[in-house]
Amino acid sequence: MTRIALFFRSTVLTLILIPFFWVASIGRYERAEHWLSDVYFAKEHRASEIDKPKLLVIGGSNSLFGFDSYTLESLMGRPVVNLSGHAGLPLNFHIQMALKYAKPDDIVLMPLEFAYYASTPSPTGWEIANLSSWGAKYVNWTLPRMIDYFRHSDFTSLLSRILVPRIPSDPQEVLATVEANSVQGIAVWHGYSYKTMNARGDILIDTDTTSEFAIANTGYTNGEVTKYAIERLIWLRNQLKSRGAALKLTWPVTMRNPLFDLREEKYRSVVEELRAKLQAAGLDVICDAEAFQFNRSLFLDTNYHVNAEGAERRMEALAACMQQRSIDHNASRKYLEERRQQAAIR
Repeated sequence: MTRIALFFRSTVLTLILIPFFWVASIGRYERAEHWLSDVYFAKEHRASEIDKPKLLVIGGSNSLFGFDSYTLESLMGRPVVNLSGHAGLPLNFHIQMALKYAKPDDIVLMPLEFAYYASTPSPTGWEIANLSSWGAKYVNWTLPRMIDYFRHSDFTSLLSRILVPRIPSDPQEVLATVEANSVQGIAVWHGYSYKTMNARGDILIDTDTTSEFAIANTGYTNGEVTKYAIERLIWLRNQLKSRGAALKLTWPVTMRNPLFDLREEKYRSVVEELRAKLQAAGLDVICDAEAFQFNRSLFLDTNYHVNAEGAERRMEALAACMQQRSIDHNASRKYLEERRQQAAIR
């Protein structure tokens, strides 16, 4: 066999084998945020058990932290399911999560991080690593999607997924841990993990036990909204409407800082222009973004993660908005103290 023939044969084999092994490797281990697998397992377990009209909270970690579903349930009079996880996940992930669990008379509340409004269909490296490993079960693996992910993958990741098996998980341990956290409270920070989460899907930390973090000033948004983001959110709205559910967009928690102070007109105007673009597309955007802007002292390790006191303030502001009443600025302290007392009694 000539050298040219050997080269041609090896090239053909390579072109066949690499895609084959890539497909076979999907769902196996790769360095990524594997803690999210157990977190979503616990969240989905709760979602699947509720058969009456509910409020589904869907977005990134701004709402994994910063929500107290128990308080919001008490204020709103309907079950709350926190299905939020990580802002690195693509917009389509959250859309599919909403459609997986939304039923008639449900409200899907999306306090999306501002970056989602600037979304494009092109996958990021973070998305590929996570949704090719622990998140593979959440992906609709159409041929175009597989080709897109394959084009943006690298050989090192492929080798990792081929050589390293899946990370074992104990579903019963996960559920037992989050239930215990709901009863006893979370006294110790276990990092980004189901061990720091309660059964309702919330991470509530009373104080910054993570360590001292220097959180940089952040501008959050320049008001950008892409055609892609609008189209995907309109599609979700229509799908929900067809099954008798509703979509409501609202604002994430933000840290008041010199680059984004919603008391100042130049920053408020950016948010209001963003709201106008969304409303012009027929999307329901509720609440005042300033109601969810807090001082730096209420933030934990990032400019999107607030502590338990920040969560209670957020719940009061959100409930007041949805019930069309004034915010009781003393209520959040009461909610926080009640939660602490209940944990102490139990």
